[in-house]
Amino acid sequence: MISYLADGILMIALIITSVWVMKMNSRLQKLRDNHYEFRRIMEQTNLALEGIEVSIDEINVRGQQVLNALGKRIDEARDIVTDIDKMTREVRGQQKELRLEMVAFQEQISKECNNQISILKKISEAANEAAKREEQTNPLLNGGEVAAKPGHPPFYRIEDQLPSMLRRVNLKS
Repeated sequence: MISYLADGILMIALIITSVWVMKMNSRLQKLRDNHYEFRRIMEQTNLALEGIEVSIDEINVRGQQVLNALGKRIDEARDIVTDIDKMTREVRGQQKELRLEMVAFQEQISKECNNQISILKKISEAANEAAKREEQTNPLLNGGEVAAKPGHPPFYRIEDQLPSMLRRVNLKS
């Protein structure tokens, strides 16, 4: 009887142990399945991270290329701005020189015109005097008509007919 009791207790322990082993086996199987799933997810994550690394490297390379190109363009633009500034300074210097030359030229022209006008005045006066002398010596000209009225010379004075020949030009910068 004791052996039946011991066999019963051992049988119950064996059944409990078997149930527990089956539960543990199913838990281990779930753990293995989860481990395989976790490994698969980790491999996919690693592949995604490698793809991200490649993309980041490509972005860095392209960014560096764009940065280099922009740097070159900025340097070219600076060179162009420097050239433009240099040309602007040269043009302003030439403009000042031209202004000075133009003023000197205007003064020369003014002097020359004044000289020419004075020569023309002298010629006109000489012609008027010659006309007066001719009138005094021969009062009738052109078929009996009087050549000129007294007080009115037969020649027109050039300085009365000339408009203002020179105008001052001011260039503003």
